[in-house]
Amino acid sequence: MMRSARKAIVVAAVAALAAIAGIAGAADHRGLDIYWIDVEGGAATLIVTPAGESVLVDAGWPLPRDADRIATVATQEAGIRRIDHLVTTHWHIDHVGGVPGLAARLPVGHFHDHGFPSGTAPDVDPTLKAAYLQTTHGRSTVLHPGDEIALTRAPGTPEISLRVLAADGLVAGEAVGAPQTRPCAAQPAHPPINDDTSDNFRSLGFRLSYGAFDFLDLGDLTWNVEHKLACPKNLVGVVDVYQVTHHGADNSNNPALLAAAAPTVAVIDNGARKGGTAAVYRWLRNTPSVKDVFQLHRNVQTPAADNAPPEQVANDDEACRGEWIRLGVDRDAKRYTVEVHGKGTKRTYAVK
Repeated sequence: MMRSARKAIVVAAVAALAAIAGIAGAADHRGLDIYWIDVEGGAATLIVTPAGESVLVDAGWPLPRDADRIATVATQEAGIRRIDHLVTTHWHIDHVGGVPGLAARLPVGHFHDHGFPSGTAPDVDPTLKAAYLQTTHGRSTVLHPGDEIALTRAPGTPEISLRVLAADGLVAGEAVGAPQTRPCAAQPAHPPINDDTSDNFRSLGFRLSYGAFDFLDLGDLTWNVEHKLACPKNLVGVVDVYQVTHHGADNSNNPALLAAAAPTVAVIDNGARKGGTAAVYRWLRNTPSVKDVFQLHRNVQTPAADNAPPEQVANDDEACRGEWIRLGVDRDAKRYTVEVHGKGTKRTYAVK
């Protein structure tokens, strides 16, 4: 072999090793990342831990568009090749519909849900149920309040945990069959509404903690069960970031819960014409702890005053490119940054 050829091979080998080392080094310095992926009014929240472990919470609608968007963010932005845990918060089409398509694009390690209701539930589509059972091969973990999804702690990083706060209409400490409404005060500031008969009130909700950083995601949980999380005892605790419940619908996001959780940042996974209601935006702005609200979409049905500032909205129009929002918690869990992809917006906050 000619000397120049040998030299070229050595240089190429060194470059390859350097690239591998660079990738490893990047992984070694990873903090906690959360991506809100635009599935046009559905839900798809991707969590990637410092250990590189992934949790996808919901998978959007049963459209190739949504599975493609999730897979693109997972592989090209988050740098992962599989979903370790797929959590389905409840059985509505905009949350569970995309599970089969996503599982066809990326391998899934474990499936988690709140279980199917016994008997017939009018808003649990039998076709969606059959597709989910076929995808999971009937092997999913049913989670209950107080359960945890065990997450690997990366060496040299703070502790990390994902704890279930609500599931199947219950909150911690309640027995099966407990009512949606629990008396809290003779004249509550935010009185109960009519019991929710949809699967929304059964939503699986959790608190993700990384060191002192806390993130709250309650799926599409509704008003009365939210109130049980806040009163008479705060079962949520104070959090840094709140995924605005039920896409920002106003039969959710009970102000009693907002006051109890006292988030610094709120992120609304709404669509252009779904969620992100004016009432909820005002409740958030009137919550003293809230510094900023971010939205996946501008609500085209409400005025500018009832939307987040344009630089904090990922998608301005219905004909959008599916931009996402990313939150990155520093490896030491002392600061976090929210970035609106496509806008160049970055906001950094101190962990409480």
